[in-house]
Amino acid sequence: MLNFLYTRCTEACPFHMNLIRQLQTGVEEEGLSEEVVFITIATDREDVAGTRDNMRAYGDNFDLNPDNWHFLYRGEGEPPGLTSELAKAYGVQFRDTGEGVQVHGVVTHVIDPEGQMRARFHGLKFKPEHLVTYLTAIAKGPNAAAGDGFWGRLHGRIEALLQSE
Repeated sequence: MLNFLYTRCTEACPFHMNLIRQLQTGVEEEGLSEEVVFITIATDREDVAGTRDNMRAYGDNFDLNPDNWHFLYRGEGEPPGLTSELAKAYGVQFRDTGEGVQVHGVVTHVIDPEGQMRARFHGLKFKPEHLVTYLTAIAKGPNAAAGDGFWGRLHGRIEALLQSE
């Protein structure tokens, strides 16, 4: 799981991090904490020390589990726009307004263990439990998420047909 945030944002980013925390809780409940890693990259252009303090505050405020959650930010000597450019490579724009604010979208990226982009969830209206089901399918295979439902029964029938050939 990958997302970008502006740590000084008072609108979308706190709501986004709350959804991400719900995802982390769902991942923990499904026993996927070792398979699913969360990475949040800060796009702040302001001072590095202040941004790192803000990132720690996000972790504390949302009770994020550092065992599978990593906050990343640029180094002291790196250009201020480095992480904004990285976000742009993932299709998310963070533009400075010149007033200490960044205008930006909200996207939650799902990247599989091979490094392939599997999905982008735009905005704040996704249901964390749906994304947990999707992550379960990626981590354990599609049948693990299907269980005894329609897809599980269909898979069972296909398996039986293949074995009878």
